[in-house]
Amino acid sequence: MIKESRLFNFINKEKTFAISFLEGQKVIHDLALVHSVNNQGFGFFRDCTLSILPIINFLKPQENMGIFIDSENPYFRFKLEMNQAGFFRTLILPEDLPAVPEKISGKLRTAKQFPYSKTPYSSIINVDNRSIKELMNDFFDKSYQMKSQVIISDDSDQVMLVTKLPEVNVDKEEVVESVSLKDYIKQNKENFDNIFKQALNEDNEIQKAFEALDFDFLKSTEIKFKCNCSRDRMVTGVAGVVRSSGFADVFHNDASIETKCDYCKTAYLITKEEVSSILNLH
Repeated sequence: MIKESRLFNFINKEKTFAISFLEGQKVIHDLALVHSVNNQGFGFFRDCTLSILPIINFLKPQENMGIFIDSENPYFRFKLEMNQAGFFRTLILPEDLPAVPEKISGKLRTAKQFPYSKTPYSSIINVDNRSIKELMNDFFDKSYQMKSQVIISDDSDQVMLVTKLPEVNVDKEEVVESVSLKDYIKQNKENFDNIFKQALNEDNEIQKAFEALDFDFLKSTEIKFKCNCSRDRMVTGVAGVVRSSGFADVFHNDASIETKCDYCKTAYLITKEEVSSILNLH
């Protein structure tokens, strides 16, 4: 049985750099079971998912966030919704990607839902010929104003998000600028590669590996694929389509139709009678 994935948060002794480390073997295993993405496209789907999930460490209690990639060249749609508790759901359409997208042109949309607020904060970043890692680095720079870099393992289903923390000048004395993010990652490339190659999945082993690099462990969060779809939501969605297109276009001459959640592939049999009942209430 594969152990549930966890997202770890570390900070170095000097408090100049932080690392979000995701051990994502179970996450990727579950995606492979749910989504029938073809072989050539699944590696890209994996990279998209791994590169975005560390953002969970930046969410506050009860916050939810959606990351949506609307790529026009090549054409595909990627969606990932997650919350501070560590639950997420994701999809990519079409699932039979004709080629592995090395560079993306289109838009990156984000929607962040705050507790007790009905209106989410939304932002759009134009994307022009960027890789998924470059795209996420742009997101942190423009949306979070943070210097961060995504490092995806070639050896295991793991990812690091390395973040340079803001300089703190408590005593109002001159602050000596620490090493740049680029140089820091270059200096530690061998150490990071070694952690990836070990494919560690036990909590204590992962913590010890980063403590050996002079990092302090802050917290960890269990990461799980979980869809919040329901029969009621599906019926309401079908009713919305019927309201705009009519029963004939949706049900044809059938008394029921089968709908399937794009995120988790759960199938729901929706009857014409229950949709009629909902529309009559409005």
